[in-house]
Amino acid sequence: MFGFRNRKKYNGSVDIKLNNEYQIPTSDNPGFPGTLAYLELIDKAWDGKMSEDEGALYIATLYYCGLRKHGLHSEADALYSRIQSIVSFGLPNGLISHERWDKFSGAIERANHEAGEG
Repeated sequence: MFGFRNRKKYNGSVDIKLNNEYQIPTSDNPGFPGTLAYLELIDKAWDGKMSEDEGALYIATLYYCGLRKHGLHSEADALYSRIQSIVSFGLPNGLISHERWDKFSGAIERANHEAGEG
């Protein structure tokens, strides 16, 4: 039961970070994955032993890539600005690992390139 409580806290923390820090509405947002897909993303973050901050960044990165893919560039630009701000605090303070950021920033670069912006 202790593990379940930790997992429930993890899910809630990731969701709060996405909504508040990244300003990504995770419910009633037609552009955001449905509940089951969203829970699968949180599962991947949990199974990958990502911190709550890394899990939120992982999902925000995927959302960013989707925005670019669907041509929602102004929304993507606004989200990227928030991502940069969060990473500029999270990296030096050990909340986000350099290894994870390298992977996530690579995905962002690929999305920009595929959208003809990189």
